[in-house]
Amino acid sequence: MDQKKNTVTIHRSWWKRTIPLRIRHHSQLIFGSFFTLILMGFVLGSFRIDPIVFTQENQEQTRNSRFNIIGSVDLFDLNVSHQIDMAVSPGDYQIMMNDYQRQGLKTWVPANITIDGTLIENVGIRLKGNSTLRELSRNSRGWGRSGRMSNATFDNPSTLPFAVSFDEFEDDVAYQGREELAIRPARTGGTNINEALTLQLIADSGQVSQDYTWVNFRVNGYPSVTRLVIENPDKRYAEAISLGSGVLYKSSSSNRFRYLGDAPLNYESDFDQINAKGTHDLTPIINLLKWLSDADAETFENELADWVDIDSFARYVATQDILENFDDMSGPGHNFLLWYDLVDEKFTVISWDMNLALGAGNFIGGFGGFGYGGGNALKERFMRSDFRTDISQAREELLSLWVDNNNALRTMDRLVDVIPLSDTLTEEQFLRDIAQTRRTVQFLR
Repeated sequence: MDQKKNTVTIHRSWWKRTIPLRIRHHSQLIFGSFFTLILMGFVLGSFRIDPIVFTQENQEQTRNSRFNIIGSVDLFDLNVSHQIDMAVSPGDYQIMMNDYQRQGLKTWVPANITIDGTLIENVGIRLKGNSTLRELSRNSRGWGRSGRMSNATFDNPSTLPFAVSFDEFEDDVAYQGREELAIRPARTGGTNINEALTLQLIADSGQVSQDYTWVNFRVNGYPSVTRLVIENPDKRYAEAISLGSGVLYKSSSSNRFRYLGDAPLNYESDFDQINAKGTHDLTPIINLLKWLSDADAETFENELADWVDIDSFARYVATQDILENFDDMSGPGHNFLLWYDLVDEKFTVISWDMNLALGAGNFIGGFGGFGYGGGNALKERFMRSDFRTDISQAREELLSLWVDNNNALRTMDRLVDVIPLSDTLTEEQFLRDIAQTRRTVQFLR
C-alpha cells in the first residue's frame, strides 16, 4: 500500500549559515565560560569550586531534541513493513567513495532520506563498519569460500553499510527520539537473520541489546536491498539502557585495550565517548587500563570486582561463546561498548556488532583474513582466572533459557515471518540463508 509522504523541511537561519557547526554546538559553553570566568575573578575570589557531577537528571535533559521528527509509524515495530529511500548527490557520493578508497576516511556527506513515507532533508550519512568495507578497498582480494562475506559494492550504493546522523548538519534533530541509525552490512544471502536473532536473544536474557528492524532499502533509485537497521549508540541510547547515571564508551576497531599513559588524548582513537561530554572524559577507562597493566594474577582475582561488574561480564563472555561471535571485544574488530556507573564506579561490558555471530564468521575463514589483530587482556585474563566458574554458571543459565524447549528456534521462526524480500533478495536466497542459520541454531551448546 502506498504511503503518503510527509515532508519535513528545516529552514536554516543566518546563525547556522554563517557560524561553523562545531562552534554553534558549543556557543553557549564558550560565551558562558568567558563571562563566568570574568565574574568569578571579581566575586568568588579564593572560594573553592567543586566540579559538577553528571547525574540521571542531567541525562534526562538531553533526551528531547529541539526538533524531534515523529514519522508515520514506529520504525522498530516488527509488525509493520518498512521502507527507507535515500538520495545523495553524485558529487557527494563520489567524495565519500574516493575518501574511503584513497585514504580510508569515512566522510560525512549530506543526503535526503525518506523513512516510511516521511522525508527528512539534509541528514548526514557516512560509510560504516570495518570488515565489510575492507573488501571494497582497491587492494582487496576477498575472503572465504565464496570470496566475499557480503554483497556490498560501490556500484550499487543500496548494498553499502551506512551510519545515518539526523543532527550532523542540523542542530538537535532526531527521528523518533534517535539521533543516529546504523544500516547494517548486507550479508551474502541478505536476511541478516543471524544478527537480528542474536540481538533478540541477548535482550531476552536481560542483557543490554539494541532495537532492530528490517527495511526495504534503496539509494538513488538503484535496486533495493533487504537491510537490517539498528539503533546506533548515541546520547538517547545511553539513557534508554536504564543502567542509572553513567558514561557510555564505544570501542573502535583499532583499540588494543592497553595503558598508554594518563593523557586522555592518547586514547581518542581507541574509544568514542557517547554521552556526558564536557562533564566527564576517558579517565575511568585510563584508570582501569593502568590497574590492569600493573595487576598480577592474585591482584587481578582479588580486585577485579572493584572495577567490573562480574555477573554481567560473565554473561557477556558466555553469550559471545554460545552465539559463536568471534568478533567481540577480543576479536579483530574489537566490538564492544563500556558503561561506567558513576555511583558504583564499575564497568559493564555491552555487546555490540553481532553481524558475524551464529556461523557468519565462517565466510571469512577466521582471524587470519583480517588486516588487523584481535585480543583483549581483560577478557582473556578473566577467562583464565578463577572467574571461570562464574562464566560456566552464566553459560548454563543462558543455554537453559535459549535452548530448552527450542526457544531460540521458536524466536527465529517469529522473526523469519517479518523479513521482506527485495530486488536483490530472492525467495531462493532467502530460504538458503534461513536454512543455514537454522542449522547453526540447532546445535547451540
